[in-house]
Amino acid sequence: MVRVSYTGWVEEGLIETTDEKVAKKEGAYDEKRQYKPAAVIVGEGMVLPGLDKGLEGMKTGEKKKLELKPADAFGERSFKFIKLVPMRDFRKQKVNPFPGMVLEIEGRPARIQSVSSGRVRVDFNHPLAGKDVTYELKVESEAKTEKEKIAFLIERDFREPLDFTVSGAKGKKNITVDVPESVKGNKLYPIMTQVFKVEADKYLGIKEVGYREPGAKAEKKEAKKPSPKKS
Repeated sequence: MVRVSYTGWVEEGLIETTDEKVAKKEGAYDEKRQYKPAAVIVGEGMVLPGLDKGLEGMKTGEKKKLELKPADAFGERSFKFIKLVPMRDFRKQKVNPFPGMVLEIEGRPARIQSVSSGRVRVDFNHPLAGKDVTYELKVESEAKTEKEKIAFLIERDFREPLDFTVSGAKGKKNITVDVPESVKGNKLYPIMTQVFKVEADKYLGIKEVGYREPGAKAEKKEAKKPSPKKS
């Protein structure tokens, strides 16, 4: 479980980076995005195949430059990912397709190639398919202890670091995560909790996971305080 800084580019220019300064320099800064090292579990397919291979065996502080062929990056371009879709399917969704239009179809990104005779030619290939890609990466830190790994999974699954407690004996441990309203109010919160429960079991062998709002424990203690005696 490592946190990795990286910058990737193709011949035409920058494609992604975790470095805010680089993004601004290249004119690709997105104010809605958080620029910070990515949380990656090596070998689990969370990054491009070539990056997964490159991260194997890397130590904290180590840097590496990788030249990736399409097979280890975004894949080769293939005609099997180019489809003819009836125009009526777009009209049902109140979409007026035109060449070059980028949209999502059945959960997959797609680009309109042409429109004619009631049919739309749609390219489902990744925009970077068929391209050689270069990445520079650095392992910023590695989670080694159990608590570091729990914190790592929480930050990865809930998109921010959260306080937690661990209790119980070995083999019967449970995790209780403090969940602020900012996280609980996220529409993806139910999915986040499910993913974290699965990963806590898969990577740490901890099957019991609970959640509480910050301050709940303190409020409970406050309720137990005895009333002051009358003089």
